[in-house]
Amino acid sequence: MRIQTDDPDRPWIEVAVTGIVEKFADVRPERVRLAGPAGTLLAVEVAIVPRADYPFTINRIQARRGEFIKYELVRQSSDGLPGWSIRIENTRQEPGRYVDTVYLHTDSAVRPTLPIHVTGIIQ
Repeated sequence: MRIQTDDPDRPWIEVAVTGIVEKFADVRPERVRLAGPAGTLLAVEVAIVPRADYPFTINRIQARRGEFIKYELVRQSSDGLPGWSIRIENTRQEPGRYVDTVYLHTDSAVRPTLPIHVTGIIQ
């Protein structure tokens, strides 16, 4: 990491940051890619399972734009653990590309929002 300072003798300081990153939830797949011919059904199911150390509930779901996708949240269990499934579907009918993000709003103070990045490549 580089830090900019107001010290004329040391305008930049480089700092190494290390630590353990714990997963808040298992999200599969972590990113959604909707690619294929225009006019065909393009959809992906995303599974979200909270980690035991970080239980949470999804309160609502929203897209940043939502112009070329539709989405639905379904509560379900996975291997006996509470979880959710989100179906994200392309709605764009003409060729082109887009990017969007679906935000999962949780009741957790640790991670109040989980983003799912969506890329569409319609041919």
